[in-house]
Amino acid sequence: MAFSLGKRLKATREALGLTQEQVIEQLELRYGITLSQQAISCIENGKRKVDAERELPAFAALYKKPIDYFYETLELPAAPPAAPAPNRRSVVTVDMDALTHRDKLELAAELIHNVLQET
Repeated sequence: MAFSLGKRLKATREALGLTQEQVIEQLELRYGITLSQQAISCIENGKRKVDAERELPAFAALYKKPIDYFYETLELPAAPPAAPAPNRRSVVTVDMDALTHRDKLELAAELIHNVLQET
């Protein structure tokens, strides 16, 4: 399944038993971030980007998760085990438009580091 920041935010909110209204209230009270119910819905449905410098850290703190948690692949229900593939790499796809320039540089540096470790 392709990465979706909105889906991960929604799944996390629902797993915590929070409503969109509760999230809106807590974001305002704790972090001074004002979002409408429509904005939250648009974020969760991938129709609005999340401000990676302001909104994403607030969501992460509110949901008590590290920011990188929201960039991991979504976990699917366990499938029957298959034969292991040799030298198989995991792939994480990211919505590059949702990242800041700094986030992109950090991802590039991590990729370069991983490639250098493999050689």
